[in-house]
Amino acid sequence: MYAKKRIVKIFDYIIIATAAALFAAMVLSSCNDETQNTITYTVNEPVYMSFSEFRTPLPVKAAQEVVNPGKICLYGNYIFINEITKGFHIVDNSNPSSPQQVAFIDLPGNIDIAIKDNLLFADSFIDLVWFDITQPAQPKAAGRLEEVFPNVLPPVNNEYPVKEIDNSKGVVVGWEVKTITEKEPARYYPYPWGCPTCLYNGFEAYSDGSKAGGVSGVTAITGSTARFAAYGDYLYVVTSSMLKVFALSGNTVTKGNEQYLNWNTETIFACDRKLFLGTTTGLLIYDITNPAAPARLSSLSHVMGCDPVVVQGDYAYVTIRGGNACGQEQSLLDVVDISNPSNPYVKTWLSMQSPYGLGIDGDMLFVCDNGLKVFDASDPLQIGARQVKHFTGISGVDVIPYNNILILIGNDGLYQYDYSDIRDIKQISVLKVTKN
Repeated sequence: MYAKKRIVKIFDYIIIATAAALFAAMVLSSCNDETQNTITYTVNEPVYMSFSEFRTPLPVKAAQEVVNPGKICLYGNYIFINEITKGFHIVDNSNPSSPQQVAFIDLPGNIDIAIKDNLLFADSFIDLVWFDITQPAQPKAAGRLEEVFPNVLPPVNNEYPVKEIDNSKGVVVGWEVKTITEKEPARYYPYPWGCPTCLYNGFEAYSDGSKAGGVSGVTAITGSTARFAAYGDYLYVVTSSMLKVFALSGNTVTKGNEQYLNWNTETIFACDRKLFLGTTTGLLIYDITNPAAPARLSSLSHVMGCDPVVVQGDYAYVTIRGGNACGQEQSLLDVVDISNPSNPYVKTWLSMQSPYGLGIDGDMLFVCDNGLKVFDASDPLQIGARQVKHFTGISGVDVIPYNNILILIGNDGLYQYDYSDIRDIKQISVLKVTKN
């Protein structure tokens, strides 16, 4: 009996040892000849420009056709029109009835422009650059601050993810959509994103530009969709999450204070020692009595929407555009009482269709909404009942009203209107955009 049990025991050991050996062989085999899966995914692969090429000043070029217009800035008799991410056009507007394009400046990554004391400040992807425009038609490169706008990338016009960025290769100036097929080891838990080690999504796209007008110390007027504001001896810049301050002294620009903004900020307007920041969720007001260190005064929340702001006297006018990526469906024009900047509140509002930029001059408010709408703002609380004109058939994005001439930039051109007679506002010129 004892011998029989021993034989059975030995047999059990043999079975266990054999199973263990087979398992070990399988593991070793898998290590030496790992199973490979083939995956295919589509990404935006970065296109680089070397730092040396990126930072080489380019000569003034002959006038070029306007193809994809962005922000505008009025400086004396000249209009500067941003060509989105490409540079800016220079237009001699001595005769608003017949504006003349005179030059073009190549500036990769440019979106915004602000001007003070014959210096034009502009973004160029990650850098801030400035030009001497003593002769506006012949700008001269005057200086550059490098990498003051980190994580800035060109816009992505699709839903594909972004491939990992290699900053050692230079500045990302564009994207190339590529479909990639490659092998990777089989996984017990497959990743749903294709190749997670190859993709990078954590970037902040810096776009949009500058606003300041009609106040002491400001030497140029920009549109309401601006992210740059030159005020006094300072340049203020907002990105979606930061307020940055630059001190100006002659041709010297010094990076100063910066503050984190926990609101998705889109625009800036400087007026009466205050900064008014338009965000997707409300209005922020900062005191710049100490211009080097803006201090937050107050905030006013509203429904989700894209919203530039302009200010005159005790009222701020805010357009809130709904739909698409801007949030809720309703679009509005809010009239905000700011007589106590520490406690702003909406006094009245007016329903809009799809508003963009706006501007105010005296008793006249101009709003880009399904074209251009003009309101008598002599009584801000009755503005809804005082629309005096609606120009349709144009694609208005932003406006600059000054000295009885309204400059409007749209997707289809640069329009100008004479509003010296509120009862008889006339279009006096148009510089058409060349479509691709």
